[in-house]
Amino acid sequence: MSTDYALTNAWERAQRRLKGLEAAYDPTTRRRLSALGLAPGWACLEAGAGGGSIARWLGEQVGPSGRVSAVDLDVSGLRDLPANVEVRQADVRVDPLPEGAFDVVHARLLLNHLPERDEVLGRLVAALRPGGWLLLEEGDMFSSGVIDEDPDHARAMRTCRDLLATAADVDYGRKLPRLAVSRGLTEIGVECEVPFAEGGSLGTEWLALTFDQLAERAGGDILDPETVWRWKEKLARPGSWFASLGVVAVRGRRPVV
Repeated sequence: MSTDYALTNAWERAQRRLKGLEAAYDPTTRRRLSALGLAPGWACLEAGAGGGSIARWLGEQVGPSGRVSAVDLDVSGLRDLPANVEVRQADVRVDPLPEGAFDVVHARLLLNHLPERDEVLGRLVAALRPGGWLLLEEGDMFSSGVIDEDPDHARAMRTCRDLLATAADVDYGRKLPRLAVSRGLTEIGVECEVPFAEGGSLGTEWLALTFDQLAERAGGDILDPETVWRWKEKLARPGSWFASLGVVAVRGRRPVV
């Protein structure tokens, strides 16, 4: 079974890249999870826990009477978490998940990287208790077609899209509403976001690091060096703003039988 992830956490600068991703997307993820009614005592599954920021926050929200299972293939970033957060090294494609065990199951920017995404989606739904909520947040590169204000940024983002498309489904986010319906979920809600990051922030550093990781994976220059230099110089300027990766978020509830 292939483990050729385009943005593996084994990359030497992956933890810094994850910090930037968290800065860009954690605020809206926390808002969406809170809107589900998250409360003390709940059981939560964080699939593809990455750097652990959402698992940590979930642990704080559900308190000592609740529990969080933080699952990832690479758990090197899952440190200093609350006592009610259990870290589990596992491959969600093949390793079993408890069925009917969780009030909330959350995954962000995970399924689009997995060739077995449809099977994994079914297992995430099966992990829900009756009445439990699934929240999926997946990337969709529709944003690369609308960020033409700065030509260097547009070129860099389209290059990232083209490279990522060789190893992931870059249009997966827009498919989530249909997939949620097909899995029998109810009370479905859909949001779409294109976060903007200010120059010189973790959010723009994340964009540059993602570009660098994809370039290394491709084995060399993926865009002419002059454009890359200008783009990165602009990304470092405070007061300028740049569109990031678009995300489609879908929530759905497992029916109470």
